[in-house]
Amino acid sequence: MTQEMDRLIEKTIIIAIILGVVVAAYLIWVASQESYSALYLYPDSYTNYVEAGETISFVYGVQSFETERTRYILLIYVGNELRDTKEFWLDREAIHEETQTITLPEEIDFPLKVQLLLEANGNSYDVHFWLKEKSV
Repeated sequence: MTQEMDRLIEKTIIIAIILGVVVAAYLIWVASQESYSALYLYPDSYTNYVEAGETISFVYGVQSFETERTRYILLIYVGNELRDTKEFWLDREAIHEETQTITLPEEIDFPLKVQLLLEANGNSYDVHFWLKEKSV
């Protein structure tokens, strides 16, 4: 009787180990198939305090963690006004970085939001920063 019980426990342990390995392999595979992108601003590339009519610049970047070559559309807004549209393609783990320059209107209301909206594979990403009036 104990020999039968020992064999049953041994088989149960072997089955549990096999199932554990299969589940772990599946979870590792699923994690490697994760698809997303990163949109970022370099915080030292811009100033938040400006004057109306001034030209501002900032550096943004996009890194692709998509599973395949991906088309990106970037919309750049100053306030509610669309100021620029960019389209580019990136391979997996590729990085696109660019300096963007924008001249502000002579008449604007502060604070003013500068927003970057990125669209890729049906997903949207956004980053923004605020412009405030420079004290005289």
